[in-house]
Amino acid sequence: MTIRTWVAAAMLALGIAAPARATWQQASSRHFRVYSDEPPDKVSAFATMLERFDKAMRVMRGMGDPPFSPTQRLTVFVIKDVDALQRLLGDRNAAGVYMPRISGPVAFVPRKTNETGKLALTPQAVLLHEYAHHFMFSSWGDKPFPAWFVEGFAEFNATMVFQPEQLIIGAPPLYRANGLINDDLVPMRDLLTLSPQDKRVQGVETQVFYGRAWLLTRYMLLNAERRPLLSAYLTALDKGKDVKSAAPLLGDPRQLDRALNAYARQRLPLLGLKIADLPIAPVTVRALTPGEEAIMPVVLRSTRGVSAKTAPGVAVAARKIAADWPNDPAVQVALAEAEFDAGQYAAADAAAGRALAAVPDLRGALIYRGMAQSAQAQKDHVTDAARWKAIRRSFLRANHLDPEDPWPLVAYYNAMRVSSEPMTPNTEKGLAYAFALAPFDTGLAMQVAAMHLRNKQWDAAVPALRRVAYDPHGGGLATLAAAVLTVVESRDPKALEQVAAALDRAKPDGDGDDKD
Repeated sequence: MTIRTWVAAAMLALGIAAPARATWQQASSRHFRVYSDEPPDKVSAFATMLERFDKAMRVMRGMGDPPFSPTQRLTVFVIKDVDALQRLLGDRNAAGVYMPRISGPVAFVPRKTNETGKLALTPQAVLLHEYAHHFMFSSWGDKPFPAWFVEGFAEFNATMVFQPEQLIIGAPPLYRANGLINDDLVPMRDLLTLSPQDKRVQGVETQVFYGRAWLLTRYMLLNAERRPLLSAYLTALDKGKDVKSAAPLLGDPRQLDRALNAYARQRLPLLGLKIADLPIAPVTVRALTPGEEAIMPVVLRSTRGVSAKTAPGVAVAARKIAADWPNDPAVQVALAEAEFDAGQYAAADAAAGRALAAVPDLRGALIYRGMAQSAQAQKDHVTDAARWKAIRRSFLRANHLDPEDPWPLVAYYNAMRVSSEPMTPNTEKGLAYAFALAPFDTGLAMQVAAMHLRNKQWDAAVPALRRVAYDPHGGGLATLAAAVLTVVESRDPKALEQVAAALDRAKPDGDGDDKD
């Protein structure tokens, strides 16, 4: 008898129950799906808090809550701590991540961080910051918001305080305390024109950027006299002005720095919203099935994103687990995704087929079956129109099941693009509608811009290009979008043709990633 077995037997004899292994739970609500291995009541409370947060942001701005596809709810994975999160993401500096994808936006957050005290960056602040990004891009995805306002808006909302009877709005982000009054490192002229990813904003300057962005956002939003200035500034950007030429609408930069410093030293008033005035729909919680729980490590890795180097290993892990669950639809869809990512298209198609045999019309299985068959047909240089039509039926079926889901529309468009068939107007309308449904996805925005440029619809390409060009976390894609936007606005025929040809050769991409 091993020591572990002996201890277990002794505990049983003494009437002491062995601690149960944590079971993954799924909380489902109107705007969120939360996965966590905490107790059900805690997962429910967490999802309820998120729903209340969403409701508060809408009430503050007089916004409604129009119907939308449940596939576009934010899926939140709660990882046990920040170290485990950073290992999963492969990023030693990440405290959370928001991934705006057409398949469904995703966020990863830690249950706890390594920081303590009043100045600690809490997991709640991380998630609320990320959801505020999602809320902004979902609600006003076609607006060219500057980096300082994107981050200031997220910080302004992330500090919301939840009390039993009310929510408190406007509290300072104490985890950015060093940056609130330090205008020497990031003066106003830089705050209004740079982004956190700019090479001139590094290390301490990054924290100062976030702190000053919060301060400027609060200074403008919570004052009736200054709100019109902010409105005029954002309107000018929307009409085509760049950030430098629009900046004077907010005032003289040096005077604005001094005003913010004085503002930061004041006792800033807070706002309150009563919980009774923030009704939300019920939250339901269920334990994952044994199959879903077994495949969760693979789901986390696939959802986080894989590369050509890491995808084969994830697929190997998925195969080992899926062998014990051949008829479990969730397991087989996860296997289909892993096989597809690894370039094993026949295996992905087979796994999707097994999932559909268990649950006909399962969304993920339909999409991965169609994408796997499309990729295989492209690899085999298939030109038979009937074969391509049969492949696209999976996407048509998924679209019929949920016409407001952008993923089937994009998948159908991509299949048409790689086939030998001419593009149809309805297919292009479908892609444009997908962007209207998921304006938060920068990869999709570039696809839509490229489509309009190929069709010489220059003005139609501008909103999608702005969405990417102004993204403070857009990286190289934002740089490309800004360059293309400059060419489009120049209306240089030769340059436009060259840009359209270059984008025409680009591989379709529907995923995006935004890290803080």
